Formats: sequence, structure tokens, C-alpha cells
Amino acid sequence: MQASQISAFQTLKLSVGPSSSHTHGPILIGNLFRQWLLDHPEWHHFHHIRVVLYWSLARTGKGHATDNAILAGLEGLDPIDAPLDRINSALKRISQEKSIDLGLRSVPFDPFHDLVWAPDEQLPEHENGLAILLLDNHGNVLIQKHYYSIGGGMVREEGQPEKAPSRPEAWPYKTGSEWLQIGNQNNLKLSEIVRQNAAALHGQTVEAMDKQMMRIWSTMKDCVARGLNSQEPVLPGNLAIKRRAPQLFEAARHPKGPVIFGRDDISRLATAFAYAVNEENAASGRVVTAPTNGGCGVVPGALRACQYLHNFSDEAILQVLYTAAGIGGLIQANASISGSEVGCQGEVGAACSMAAGAIAELFGGSNSDVEYAAEIAMEHSLGLECTPMQGYVQIPCIERNGIYAAKALASAQHALTLQKHRISLDFVINKMYENGKAMHSDFKETSRAGFGPMLPDLDF
Repeated sequence: MQASQISAFQTLKLSVGPSSSHTHGPILIGNLFRQWLLDHPEWHHFHHIRVVLYWSLARTGKGHATDNAILAGLEGLDPIDAPLDRINSALKRISQEKSIDLGLRSVPFDPFHDLVWAPDEQLPEHENGLAILLLDNHGNVLIQKHYYSIGGGMVREEGQPEKAPSRPEAWPYKTGSEWLQIGNQNNLKLSEIVRQNAAALHGQTVEAMDKQMMRIWSTMKDCVARGLNSQEPVLPGNLAIKRRAPQLFEAARHPKGPVIFGRDDISRLATAFAYAVNEENAASGRVVTAPTNGGCGVVPGALRACQYLHNFSDEAILQVLYTAAGIGGLIQANASISGSEVGCQGEVGAACSMAAGAIAELFGGSNSDVEYAAEIAMEHSLGLECTPMQGYVQIPCIERNGIYAAKALASAQHALTLQKHRISLDFVINKMYENGKAMHSDFKETSRAGFGPMLPDLDF
């Protein structure tokens, strides 16, 4: 699928933490299998079900709640609209009753025996693979289906071709240079091209798309507010990580002690806001993939800081979110946004690139300035590994989002100041993908290197 065929709302979509690939994706896969089973009565004679998690899903799945996610999906629960207490209630029932409701009936399912972790095995089409098996009452496999969570909450079944959009986009393009050319030849901002493409792909008006994008922005702002005002001092999991967004926000508003940045410095605010979002994500809160959950704090953190200090309207922010989505679509189409495939350069690196380009347009930059800002941010994210400590999307993920939100601002300012550049965004995206594929698998969301296998000093 080429970049212009990826809707803005595939890149920016409502999600539930802590991971788009390891939580959101498995919930969707569970729902896909459940619907397939309901549609195929020839398999309804099975006795029980088994789930096998492979490679990265198995290696970091405990910290990402992958096991809970796939079971919630098989129960028919939606990652966007299902209340968290309903999900928790279903999981408790499965554990106690040793059965799962697949829609047509409840069947035996003991999570201890029927949810299998295979961390040393990898399915052929992607690092994030899982199998769902139907078995008879003797334990013989009747059928098994393989699925992949390919990043950003997007999933597919093994052997299934990538689905092309049912409607053509308004402005076809594959690369950043083609996107720029369309804008310059037709006197269109990059954001407007993505906006019109979204309307065409969804068969709706641009006004309807704006309404949907406003929901995205409202969710981002609400997430920032929840993170800043949370009364839960410690994040879930055995790392005992304290929430620090409120402290960072207070320090930005009222600096004390040694001060490098002054009061209301935009970088400090962006960092605090990004922390707030990623701490909510770590607590399984409602977030927006931008382009993933692991990098979901950078775009809202940086843009909310711009709005906070410079009084940009919600409508102005809404417009440049299309720019951010377009950059994310370029990266997704021509490289990857999966940490399991290319490391964190495809998650936080992509998020930084998206935010930088959006900020450049927000402050009046040309299309070329937008491309330059996105290029700078991605160029200086090359090589980022994805090694979340113990599989939790906490260390180094939360802090990294905060630092890269500030980095997005610096990248945009650099582009707006210098304007002309030699290295293209397309070139850097290609290099990111090359680097990611060459990166050792130990550094790509497998908990085998870097921070992954470490236990922190819990007193820090």
C-alpha cells in the first residue's frame, strides 16, 4: 500500500495502553478470529481452543498485557469502546471458570495450559505473530490460524494480501518528494493533501474528517490532563515507577533551584505533557496512536505545549495533525513503525518526525520546511533500539517520549531557521528501514539486551 492510501485515521486512532502492537493488535486479532468462527459453522464441532504467542509477543507480552489482550478480543471486547472494568471482569471470569465465551458458546480454556508462550520461535511473516488453534476433545488440532500484529495497532492474517482501499485517494503519491510536488504544483499545504485524501478514502466530506480529527485532538488533550492530575502515584507493574508528569509540569511553571530553562519554557512543557500521556498509556489508559502507543506522547506533548504558550486554536492544531499523519503514513508505507521490526526509531523516532513537521507548518513554514523538520527529527533518531525494561512500556519509553517531544520542537525551529537542506526525508526513511532490518533482534522488543533484561534500582 502506498503512502497516500494510508488514511490519517489509520495513523492517528484511538487506542488502549500500553502497546499498539502487543495490546491493541492482539485484541483486534481475538475479535477477528471470533468473527471468523461465527461465520464458519463447519468448525463448530471443536471442543476447546489454544493460543500460542511467538517471539516478541511472547518475550515482552507479560509487560504489555498481551495475554489479557488476546483473551479480551476472543470475548468480543473492543479496545476503544469497552470499559476497562468490563475487560477486567471478563479476564477474572476466564481465570476462575477456566472457560471463555467465543460468542457461539463458552468453551474450556485454562490460561495456564491453553495460553502458550513460545519466545524462541518466530512465524515467517513478522516478528509479532500468534496462532489460534481449535482442538477436538482428544487434543488433536482441527485447524490453526496465524495472525500478525504489524505495528500501530494494525493486524493481518497470514497469507492474506494487503487490502487496498475500496475508494481511490484524491492525490496519489508514494514518496515524500511526490507529496511535496503535489503541494507545490497545486498550491496546497501538505496537511490539506492528507485531509482531502482522508475524505476520499472514507467517502465523506472534509468537514466530517475534521470532526473526526477534533475527536482525536480532544482525546490527546484529555490524556494530557488526566496524566497531569492523576491521583495514582505509582504505575502498574513490578518496576514501581512513580508518575512524574505533575512534578515536571509544576517545575516548568514555577522553576526552583538551578534553572537552565526559564519559566514556561516550551521544551519543559512539552516534556511534561509527553510524560503525562505516556504515563497514562503505561497505566492502560485511553490514548491515540501517533503512530504507535510506545511513541504516543511526542505529538500531543509538543503540540499541546505550542497551544499552551502561543494560544493556537484547536482548529489550527487539528489542521497540522493531518501533516503529522501524512509523515507517519510515509514512514509506515516505506519503512516500518514496528519496534519489533526496526527498533524504537520506528516508534519514538517516527513520532518525533511527525511532530516536528506538524510544528513547522503550525508556525507558518513552507512545505519544504515541513519536510526538512521531519527529516531532521528522523535523522537524529536513527539507531534507536527498542528494549523496554522487563517488557513494560515505562523505562526508557516514558522519559524518551518526553525528551523527543522537546527534540521535535528543536528540529522544527532548526528547519524554520535554515530552510535549505541536502538530505531528503525519503532518504532518511529508507536509511531508517535499512538500519532497523540490520539491527540485531536482541535490540528489537525481545527483552534480551539493553534495558530489557535489567531490574532497576527501585529507590531512584
